[in-house]
Amino acid sequence: AFFVSSIIIMDSRPDTTFTTTSTSTSSLTSSDHEDDDGGSEDTNTVNDDNDETTEPERTSPKSVADFLCQEGKDVKQSKGEVTTENAPEEEVGLEEFPNTSSSRSNSVLERRMRRKNNLSSSSSSLRSSSSSLRQMSRRMSKRLSKQFVEPIKPETPLGWTALCSTAASLLTIHELRLQKKLTCPPLVYAQNTPFMNVLREKLGGGGGRGNKSDISCTNTNRSGILTRNIQPSLFVGTRSTIASAAAYALHHRTTPAAEKEYIRFREIMRMDTDGATIAIDWELPRQSQLESPLSSDVPIHTGTTKAERIAHVKYGPIDRPVVIILHGINNDTSFGYMRSLMRACTNRGWIACGFNFRGCGKIPMTTPRGYNAGYTGDLRNVIHKIRSRLADADDTPVFLVGNSLGANVMTKYLGEEGFSGTLPKCVKGGVSLGNPLHIHSGNLTFPWNLLLGMGVKKTFIQNWKSIHDMSNCIHFKRAVKRAMLSKTIGQLDHEMSPFLIRNESQYPFVTRLGYVDGENYWHDSSSNQYIQHASVPLLILSSQDDFLVADSALRSLAKCLSNPNVLVVKTKCGGHLGWQEAPPSGMFGIGTSWADTAMADFFSSVLETGDISKFYITDTSVTTEENNVSTPSKGSIVDCFSFADVEGRRKHMRSKL
Repeated sequence: AFFVSSIIIMDSRPDTTFTTTSTSTSSLTSSDHEDDDGGSEDTNTVNDDNDETTEPERTSPKSVADFLCQEGKDVKQSKGEVTTENAPEEEVGLEEFPNTSSSRSNSVLERRMRRKNNLSSSSSSLRSSSSSLRQMSRRMSKRLSKQFVEPIKPETPLGWTALCSTAASLLTIHELRLQKKLTCPPLVYAQNTPFMNVLREKLGGGGGRGNKSDISCTNTNRSGILTRNIQPSLFVGTRSTIASAAAYALHHRTTPAAEKEYIRFREIMRMDTDGATIAIDWELPRQSQLESPLSSDVPIHTGTTKAERIAHVKYGPIDRPVVIILHGINNDTSFGYMRSLMRACTNRGWIACGFNFRGCGKIPMTTPRGYNAGYTGDLRNVIHKIRSRLADADDTPVFLVGNSLGANVMTKYLGEEGFSGTLPKCVKGGVSLGNPLHIHSGNLTFPWNLLLGMGVKKTFIQNWKSIHDMSNCIHFKRAVKRAMLSKTIGQLDHEMSPFLIRNESQYPFVTRLGYVDGENYWHDSSSNQYIQHASVPLLILSSQDDFLVADSALRSLAKCLSNPNVLVVKTKCGGHLGWQEAPPSGMFGIGTSWADTAMADFFSSVLETGDISKFYITDTSVTTEENNVSTPSKGSIVDCFSFADVEGRRKHMRSKL
């Protein structure tokens, strides 16, 4: 650094100090060239001069530099500058000198003496000018910075413009690379069954369109959700947490004129089990989307006015597919992802039904029992009420969509009904979005366990008066206070588990109260132990970067694939319920949610495929004469149960065993 600084400064600004330094340096260089015998030995002169204090006793000089040091001391002694302490060393040097350089000429000695004098003077000048060199280097740096850096400092408008432009460019380049890295088709897992092959072919874009008069074929922009690339939006879809926040806040955007064509209203339903009230938010499609009926044999009962259309939904008959959508924990139907899913259904001509759990949707609780992840009684009651309003209780389809905790409740319901063989025939399929499958407090890490606990406490506070007035049990009130003082959602579940509402997992699904502890509640609520009994097509959709349920959903993959009716799809990005895609045209902005399209296309494919039972071979068993055991023939599917009665299922299980 010293050498480079000296060259730069001497080349740009020569002054007296650097002239002296350069002259001294040049004299050293010229002397080295003049010395033919020991030029390589002169480079250690300064180091050996400094070593005199550490080596008081010396032998004969090993180099010319050592000799010059001895000679310089002799000169100083002749001038009276050397004390008596170093006189013996100089005498030793003078005595050993003739032994080492007896063959050298007197002219060489004179040259070396002159060089020694120059060296002593130059070393002092170098030491004195070292500080000035550093100062001059600083001044040069300041001058260069003033010349080149001063115009782009943030203090000036030009500096701020350059700084912001550079930072924005670098960030955009990074986001584009990240978007390219995350853009890929989803991973699809399913059994190799006839029904699943047909379903995957349709979802991949290779299936037939079916009857054009069928409203399930109204989607004209079908590109195959299982085969096309999922391109996340810049700055939003590429970040899991930001994508999840956008899903909670944003919803399907339409023009104000088009928004008025959709009919939205709320219905309050009372549960038959314990008298609880929940809110159902309906959204009806536009009048222009009600041109073709579900079947030519079913008349259209849509009505012309808004009141008539609402009356047909409340009291029947309903002749269009109904999609029941369940929200996640600490949410309601007003959140962005719920409204977006409902709008995706109404755009296909279906009726969307937003299901609010107990105490959610600004509806006060009428019982001291709130909702939880394991109670399916409310969903069962709502489905039975809607089934009574259908034009055809068996053929008019009803689909289920669950989000997060609602997905766990929906999957558990399908497993319970499928195991008992009591699932209503109108339920044709389900979609599970961000389902944890295995519920346990250990699956949540900081800070999500704290945030979810705070959300549950907020629900308690909103319904505090109702909870306090409806219960006189001192143990329940103490449990609520301990739950309010708990830190995480796991501690809160453990405190409230003895007072949670639940139901039996087998028919007739009797309502019960309380769990032993939190572990018992989490085990009973986990839907991964019920999913293998689902008897209708079920789409399990999750993201690999989901910070809430990615690990637990991956551990339950084997149980999901044990059911031939389950289609598991995992995307590379999306976060928790935040599959925000890039807009079709343009680089920046936020498009629609990929999950909305996947859900609608899945239901459309199920409607096009028809009844799932026609793909299953359950009556072509071969009886073996040796052991008289009935075994299914080749190509039959023994793990799929689509029976409407309990006795048929039990008979099949006995034959399988």
